[in-house]
Parts: sequence; C-alpha cells; structure tokens
Amino acid sequence: MSEFSNSQRRQELRQARQVLYELPRNEMFELAGHPTVYYELRDYRHYPGGKEEGIKAARADIGFMFKAFETGQTRPPRGRKTTLEEAPRIATIHEYLDWTVTAEDALGEHDLGSASANMGSWRCMDQDFGGFRVVALLPRFKPGWVPPRAYEEEVPKRHALLGAPKAPLPALMPNGKPICSAVIRAGPGFLEVPFFATQDTRRRKGYGRGLLQAIEEIARACKLPYLLLCSTDDPDVKATWRALGFLFSSDEDLQKLGVQEGDLLHMDNTVQMHKPVPPARQWHSVVFTHEHWRQRLYWLPTEETGVRERLARQAELLAKQKPSKRPAKKSVAKKGVVKANGKAASAR
Repeated sequence: MSEFSNSQRRQELRQARQVLYELPRNEMFELAGHPTVYYELRDYRHYPGGKEEGIKAARADIGFMFKAFETGQTRPPRGRKTTLEEAPRIATIHEYLDWTVTAEDALGEHDLGSASANMGSWRCMDQDFGGFRVVALLPRFKPGWVPPRAYEEEVPKRHALLGAPKAPLPALMPNGKPICSAVIRAGPGFLEVPFFATQDTRRRKGYGRGLLQAIEEIARACKLPYLLLCSTDDPDVKATWRALGFLFSSDEDLQKLGVQEGDLLHMDNTVQMHKPVPPARQWHSVVFTHEHWRQRLYWLPTEETGVRERLARQAELLAKQKPSKRPAKKSVAKKGVVKANGKAASAR
C-alpha cells in the first residue's frame, strides 16, 4: 500500500470511528429481556494520570478480561533499558489489552501496518489501536423496600436508539462491577469486536448472549450492518460463536465487506468471523405493580422467539425415527387418588 493510499485510508478510518464516540459514555442502558443487568459504554482514554491510570482503572473494573486472555502468556521485559527490551519483538497479549482499552492511536499519519504472510511477524508498532471503546454488562440494583411515590415519575431514556424501547422502571441503579465486557471499534460498514470475556462464575447463564444483544444495538445505532469478531482458535469457542450466528470469514468475504489490510486488529491463534446485524426485535412490555413497587418487563411474541419453528423441527425429526428409537412416553400417575371397587376415591 502506497504512502498516499495509506494516508487516505487513515482518514477514512478516523471518520468511520467517530460515530462510536458520538454515543454517550458512562451512561446506563436497560437491556430488554434481561431485567437483572444493564450495559454501559466506557472510555478509559482520558484520565488525569494519563494512559497508565486508564490501564489501572480498566484492570480494576474488568480484570476478568485480562485474566481470560493472559493465561499462559509471558510478560514483556520491563524496568531496565536493556537490549532485549529495545529490540523489535512480537507484542504480547498483555500489551494488546492495555493499548486496546485505552484506544492507543497509531504513531504516525501513515502507520496502518504492513503484515507479511506470517501473522507472527506483526510487531507492536504495526498495529492501530485507535477508536476502541469498552462495552460492559453490569448487575442492576432493585430496592426491596420502596419509598412512597418513588416510582411515580419515570426517568426518560438516555438515547433514542440504545437500551430498551421504553424508559426503565424502576430507574437504573448500579450494583457492583462488570460481569461481562467486550472491546469494540467502528469501521467503514462494520463493528469490530476483538476481545470478549465473561467472569468465570457468571458463565453459561446468558450474560454473554445479553452482551452480544447490546453490541448489536450499538451497531444498529451506528448504522453498521456487520459485526466482525476475532475468535480464539478453539473448537468449543468457535462452536459457541457459530451457534450465535457468526460465520467464518475468508479473504473473499472480507473483500466483499470492504475490509482492507490494517483495518482490523490481528492476533496469533485466532480466526476471523462475521455476522450480519439482525433487525431490532419487537419487544412488548408489561408493568407489574404492588403497592409502591413497580417494574417494567419485556417479552417477545411467539413468532419472535422461534418456538413454533423449533417444535415443528423436533416433531419432524421424531417422525423420521424408527418406532424402536423413539423415546418412550412417561406415564404420570395422579397423586393422592386410589381406586375402590372401580370408582375413584381420594386417599387419606
């Protein structure tokens, strides 16, 4: 890529990334269908102490993300100005996470990076970490004892396109640190997701799916039709993303999406995946009231959940099975009922 085309692409990327920075940061957004959590867009770039303070704050808030990707990794040499420290080397995952959460910009106007055929040849100065933001899923606090008239006035929504369709009821209140988080960046026609992690104790409980729902909301608000995911090259992880609608991206797929060399963050032992951003779901709401307590919950009609289609597929598969392989029906006996002289009588 020539110097002129590098500069032109740099301007295109910077302009495309601004749409994500226009969204409100550190604001709470309700997640429809997940009444116990909410999500935030966080920015760790601007701290009085500089980048180091932002890195410390990110590690304190979303330490589980650093832990998930740092397992088995060796830290870079630090502290002394040795020849080993100053020599060109492959950046570690520790540095990638630090630079990503603080949105470290490229060093120069033309620094888009030039990768060779071997992905291991990427150096720390070849990557562009600008434009990233952290989206986090946090637990929501709901008071057990509600003061009188506390819910009479609804707090308006923070953003027209983010969060649940209506104003949150009760008002959103934090209840701890993030339990699931991801790093995202806007690009020309896509939203990049290089890192995604959930707390160990909160896995397999639907929080990852909820965070993906929040990321899709952000993509729709930014009018970006595709998600580009960097997945660990692990069979179980890849199967999980496939179940969530992601497809493996070939070089031809990336070219069709308009992705050029240097647009995405590249790492070793990963595979690139993509997913079309689905349209917004048609959520219906209902408000439950008990004395001073009120809460708005959301639900989907049957055609939105796909229950009928799933039951139809199960019935079709069951019909194709041989009678000997079909699961036997369980006979359920009525409790507390015995028969006397052919008549039903209640047992005592």
